[in-house]
Amino acid sequence: MRLNLKLSQKGLILVLVPIVFELIFVVCLATLLKQAEDGMIKENHSRAVVTMAHDLQKLFYDAGAALSFYRMTRDDAFMRRYQSAINEKIPLHLQKCYSLMKDQPFELESYKKMEQATKGGIEELERCRVRLEDGVRQFFIVESRLSLEKLLRVVDELIQKEREVQDRAPGAQTATRRTVVYFLFAGVAFSVLLGIVLAMFFNSDIINRVKVMIANTRRVVKRESLLPRVSGKDEIAQLDNVFHEMSEALDEASRYKQEMLAMVSHDLRSPLMSVQVSLALLNSGALGDLPKGASKEALIAEKNASRLIKMINDLLDIEKLESGRFDLDLKEGDVLETIDRAVASIEALARAKNITIKTPDQSISAVFDADRIEQVFTNVLSNAVKFAPEESEIVVSLKKETNFAEIRIADRGPGVPADKRDAIFERFRQTGADKQAEKAGSGLGLAIARALMGEHKGGIAVDDNPGGGSVFILTLPLKTPSSAAS
Repeated sequence: MRLNLKLSQKGLILVLVPIVFELIFVVCLATLLKQAEDGMIKENHSRAVVTMAHDLQKLFYDAGAALSFYRMTRDDAFMRRYQSAINEKIPLHLQKCYSLMKDQPFELESYKKMEQATKGGIEELERCRVRLEDGVRQFFIVESRLSLEKLLRVVDELIQKEREVQDRAPGAQTATRRTVVYFLFAGVAFSVLLGIVLAMFFNSDIINRVKVMIANTRRVVKRESLLPRVSGKDEIAQLDNVFHEMSEALDEASRYKQEMLAMVSHDLRSPLMSVQVSLALLNSGALGDLPKGASKEALIAEKNASRLIKMINDLLDIEKLESGRFDLDLKEGDVLETIDRAVASIEALARAKNITIKTPDQSISAVFDADRIEQVFTNVLSNAVKFAPEESEIVVSLKKETNFAEIRIADRGPGVPADKRDAIFERFRQTGADKQAEKAGSGLGLAIARALMGEHKGGIAVDDNPGGGSVFILTLPLKTPSSAAS
């Protein structure tokens, strides 16, 4: 079951459900603790009632004892003690008993009996006192004892009831403590289980769909078909819908791009090559001599046609490299021979500016596609010739390292600014010097060079030439790259 909620709403559920449970748990726990506390209060109250009842017995007994001693000694101190108990201590104690027992019905009923028995006993003691003062003594002991026994019966009855309360209290408190312990363990277990359930629910609902989007991202890079759209109405589902729409737009753009490249390859390159061949024949005199002015224009037209054909070829090459449809013929070969062929291909361009290209003497073997690496060397060398001043020197050096061969091509041109050294290897990116009209190229040569070196598991970079200008550093592996070989 999946809830059609937003991520913010699901987050609230993830936070609020445990909070609500904890609140319920705290309320229930507080209720149990309150019950335990009430049981303790009731037990303490019962003990206080018993103590108060015993104290009342003691006061009544002290009053009777004081009166008895007065009968025997006629000492006024015992009479004052008797009067203090009867007039002050016993009434005050009865008032305390009432305050303590008034809220419990059965205790209030016992209090009334105890109050009645106490008052009756006081009246009997007072009658004894009057008789003593009148000189009558013979009935004192019997009457005072009867009054005390009546009070004792009431107090014993109350104490019996309070002890029943006290006897029940330990069992109730034990049961309450046991319930609290069970409730604590059950609450902790349920809290852990709730956390696991919520985590599993949201993992299956959110994480799995995020994994689908990650997989779709990789599929876009590999140009594979996407997994089905994820379900739901939250932000993840909306993002996935946008992602699918973007992928469909990219597929549509790629289709238009392929159509354009097909048009460039078939509908433009073939006619341009035909025009270039015809212009070459005209300039060679194979079709007869041209007037002087026409010959100059024909040479310019042939050069422009050749430049357009090269640009089209570069576009097709870089498209193949980026789409992974570029196959390399990797073989062990002589790097120096490939350098010499590249130098020979741009020799006319260098000779036009009286530029000398110095090549290395030693030979190094490496594993590469000779035609494609020659294309890289040609692109870099032609770029160096373009920017090198006239009558300067371009130095090509070759060095063998542990796992790769390093080729350096150094010129005396204006150099490449530090902040442009990465940009010059991007498509259609040129430095300020590149933008001179007479030196402007397609902006694809170095991009193709970097892509081809990457296919060989090598590299290409540019740095400052210590003597001024730039030095391009290329590396080729000495052994077959595992990915290329496979």
